[in-house]
Amino acid sequence: MGTGRTRPCQHVEPEWTRPELGHLALKPAVIPLNLPRERSAARDEQRRGTNRGADETLPSEIQKSYQHLTAAHKILLWPYIYIHLLNSGIKAADDLQFVLQDGTPWFIQQELSKHPNVLPYDVKVPSFSLPGPRDSTVSPRVTFPSLSYEHMHRYTNHYFNAFNVLYPILDREQFVSETLPTVTKTGFGDGDYPSVIALLVFALGKAAELGTYGEPINVENGIASGIRGGSLENPPGIEIFNEARRRIGFVMSQCNLENVQINLLQAIYYEACSRHLVRSSTERYESRLRNAGLLEIVSDRVHGLSGSCQVVRRHPCQPLDWNSHRGDLVKRAFWSCNLIENWYHLDLDLPQTGICEHEDNVPLPTFVGPYNTVENLSDEQSHFQYHFLAIIALRRLITRIHHTIFDASNTTAETSDDYGGPPVHMIKELARQLESWRNLLPHALQWSDSGKYDFPPFGSNSRRPTEPLFAPDQGEVPINHKYNLDTVTAQLRTRFYYARFMIYRPFVYKALHFAELMTADDVECTVLCIESACCWPLAMAPTKNKKRLVPYLFAWTQNFLGILLILRMSTENPCLRQICEERVNRDEMETAAGLMLDWIRDIRQVDGIAEWSWKILEPLYDKFQTGS
Repeated sequence: MGTGRTRPCQHVEPEWTRPELGHLALKPAVIPLNLPRERSAARDEQRRGTNRGADETLPSEIQKSYQHLTAAHKILLWPYIYIHLLNSGIKAADDLQFVLQDGTPWFIQQELSKHPNVLPYDVKVPSFSLPGPRDSTVSPRVTFPSLSYEHMHRYTNHYFNAFNVLYPILDREQFVSETLPTVTKTGFGDGDYPSVIALLVFALGKAAELGTYGEPINVENGIASGIRGGSLENPPGIEIFNEARRRIGFVMSQCNLENVQINLLQAIYYEACSRHLVRSSTERYESRLRNAGLLEIVSDRVHGLSGSCQVVRRHPCQPLDWNSHRGDLVKRAFWSCNLIENWYHLDLDLPQTGICEHEDNVPLPTFVGPYNTVENLSDEQSHFQYHFLAIIALRRLITRIHHTIFDASNTTAETSDDYGGPPVHMIKELARQLESWRNLLPHALQWSDSGKYDFPPFGSNSRRPTEPLFAPDQGEVPINHKYNLDTVTAQLRTRFYYARFMIYRPFVYKALHFAELMTADDVECTVLCIESACCWPLAMAPTKNKKRLVPYLFAWTQNFLGILLILRMSTENPCLRQICEERVNRDEMETAAGLMLDWIRDIRQVDGIAEWSWKILEPLYDKFQTGS
């Protein structure tokens, strides 16, 4: 934590395969480059003078040479942006001294302060006991009259169509064939895994249903919030979730697959409620992410589970067969937790538990088992499986991107006044690898830059809708695509553009601080960076209108904050302004800024960091719009 310069876990060449797909080799991709207009010597001298003036007021802790920091909010400490905010007269800019001194922990404090109270625990589902044996060793079982079979079946469908496609930790057919009939016939007990898992699934299912079709929690200036269902303090499904967490203590003593699944389900619910942090039992705060809830706890358990799997696999009495159905569920749990931890580490600079050290020992899931096979699934049904494997490969590639740029940025600068950023040839190679990842995606996941808002191509016999899947606004009627297609697709494509943005971001820094050193290639890389930051599908409808279903919701605020600061500087800095005016579509930049501002304006109701960010962004953009 702290400096933001922790090296991400290193890994070998990314490789995402399915047995039926075979090995996918990386292929080169060509990135076109165009030469910019010639710069005048007078303009260069003017920019050098601007940079020299900013240097005079920089704190000693801030170096002018490029330092690659993965956490998005570190853009606040770029010298040009830092000085601009201090000189803006914005009151919240006074907090930059705390950002500089404390870093990530200060941001965590903002989130903790946003939710001083725990989720309500006195909301319950009425129940009555079922007749059974009087044996004191048998847990009494209850049933919930208001939780009928129709409700349970509906919530099950909503959970698997919304959340399990993003975090595929449960097997749908197994749940429907085993768990659901068990709790329907025998009720819910205090000490058995099926009861707890079922209640968590129902709570998440209700959150998914109302998070899509429920009433917005707020309407501001005629704009409905994208957070739907329940209220700020009473999220949808809380009464069912309370029944689950009342029983969790009875089943948490074992380190097994079901325990990890329970932790992950619990964490996903906390994220849907925007309860991202947990306050320690002492007076001090801990920066413990709950993946929205219990990230460190879950990671520790999966870490222990993955290590235990190596021991169990070698034990003659209890071998773990990775090719078995249970072995595949273990793989799904491991990779789900590994993704959660790594995204929060890369985006927020939160500490790692070491779970990534087991990546080489845990195979990728194959999504096969006794209940279904991939061959029996439609393209739409199997889409989430390909998506999950693609995200794993992309995360590995993004980790290597950060690691490569970090190393290059800390070895090329001879003094603190040198640029010190990565060389262009390295950036082009990273961009080639990223483009190769996209080119090697299964057909059902592929897209082009010109079609990044379109529906994915499902099979040769499927007719693709003519209207786009994503748009800045799609009206007031809630839209819910089957198998959460919009959110799944938005996550994959947005992470791709996030990766491309990160690859080229050093050149925006160079344009802001070393305009006199800019070359034709540098200008082209700057253009690609700005274009990659525009109109991310995740910030568009219909995804923006059901934020309770957005994965890693906590991390996107900081990413949007960093991009909005850069877009705003494109109207202030002479070098960056000229590049954007001559080479970038201004309408796309304005649309992107509007979407991200709307996102942070909305999410600040439940996110402490977004609330602070809005205190910076609202006056910053208001000054721009009013021309002051």
